[in-house]
Amino acid sequence: MSGTTQIYNDVADDATLHPTSRKLFNTWERIRGDRTAPSRSAISMRDLSAILPSTCILQRDPHHMSYVYRLAGSAACKMAGRQLTGTTAFDDGSDFDRETIVRTLDTVVAMKRPCIAHFVAQSFSGREISFEFAAVPVISADEEEVQILATMAPFLDARALNADPLVQFHVRMTRILRGTRLPGKPVSIALGDSEDNRRIKSGFLRVIEGGKTDNPVRS
Repeated sequence: MSGTTQIYNDVADDATLHPTSRKLFNTWERIRGDRTAPSRSAISMRDLSAILPSTCILQRDPHHMSYVYRLAGSAACKMAGRQLTGTTAFDDGSDFDRETIVRTLDTVVAMKRPCIAHFVAQSFSGREISFEFAAVPVISADEEEVQILATMAPFLDARALNADPLVQFHVRMTRILRGTRLPGKPVSIALGDSEDNRRIKSGFLRVIEGGKTDNPVRS
């Protein structure tokens, strides 16, 4: 994996957006209406039927700087090669990568705004595969906390991962979305080889060389 982390600032609206992410955002936006975030119970399985296998629910661990999978769809579990429900999320990355995505999700919870993130994941066989993580805030059934409703979607045919699970990930960018207009254009075709996978970037990319920074996620 590269030692360079690339993080999007919240500027131009021309980021890549996977169809799975777009479906999640559109559903969330429609159901929340004038609220900052909808109730989790207001979003039914029928609403998410097209993307349900890629969908997860995450909750902040009050005792550790981490999130836990409350529920994880079958496609997400197949990508990981294991059952994710009840396990710590993003525990296959470096300390910097885990802290970056946890801080991003903490911002989603605090500000009740959606986010996208691009990861480069390494499979068991050594392939590097880019995928998009999208997350929106939802209110728990008891209305006592904000949870994360998320999707994970690879930029290739997911069936290729069935026998080659992902074992490590590296954060390439995170971005908090503002307003109601979704960024970019839908991605309708899979990217080719790993070199193409690495090129999910755009002109507003900010490169942070080296290791950890004091404030890796900017919103």
